[in-house]
Amino acid sequence: MKYIISWQKNLIILTFLLFSMVSCTNDEFVFVPETSANLVIVTDNDPGSYIMVKILGEVRSNYPNIQITYLQSKLFDIYEGAFLLNTALQSFPSGTVVAGIIEPGANSKRIVFQNGSKRVFAPDNTLSTWILDEYPGTDCYFVEKPSVLGGDIPEDLSFEDFYAKAICSLISGTAVSGFGSKCTSPNTFPLQTAVVKGDSILGQILFTDNFGNCITNIPDHLISQIPVGTILTLKSDTVQLNIELGVTYASVPVGENVCFINSSNFLELAVDYGDFSDKYKLGAGSLIKLIK
Repeated sequence: MKYIISWQKNLIILTFLLFSMVSCTNDEFVFVPETSANLVIVTDNDPGSYIMVKILGEVRSNYPNIQITYLQSKLFDIYEGAFLLNTALQSFPSGTVVAGIIEPGANSKRIVFQNGSKRVFAPDNTLSTWILDEYPGTDCYFVEKPSVLGGDIPEDLSFEDFYAKAICSLISGTAVSGFGSKCTSPNTFPLQTAVVKGDSILGQILFTDNFGNCITNIPDHLISQIPVGTILTLKSDTVQLNIELGVTYASVPVGENVCFINSSNFLELAVDYGDFSDKYKLGAGSLIKLIK
């Protein structure tokens, strides 16, 4: 009987400890063993750059078993980075820390926020736009307290040391509300939801691939009633052009404009054997209108 009571007592203690490890308030980190924790870095810096070597070195020194995924955007492309940041948040598992390091000028304030058991750290330079639009009301906090930066004053830290120490604090489980004062109006750029309006389809370019093809947020069902071969007019703030609705790049002669529903079921803009983005100076973030 004594052993049964002892076993029951140990079970109660173990249950309490497990509950304590996984329960959380809105701004507390859900406990994840270090061996299965994830860090996703979205940046325009090369993996072998001094900045990234310093940041990754400090993270590895403190958390040698963490799984790190590196996503590189185009240089200074905050719009594409914002898309990748949101995609990473949506795609990676519970307990992931997502860090955005795309900061031209390196003089932005930086913020942290939490979405469920996932956490985000990024400069307050519109890089979090897609996430904050999808999750309105998210509480954001400035990264400004020395306690989350290894005891150092933010202004005294180099760019790479600031990011490394803040990322390590997020991984450690520090509550996002403990990083600093609340950011009530985080910076965002204009967004255009894909929608049909009269004889037009409004949308936005999400990102540009390595060949200069522009992938939009216009889904297949908004295009399905338009016959293949239709010549559409595409307008943006900077350009107006004709583009043919096809089914592949080869639906038009070499050098001609074509748009089609790609394998991800979104409208893609391209030049057959050409670079659509470079030719028309359009890219991630560009607002577009297609007129039937």
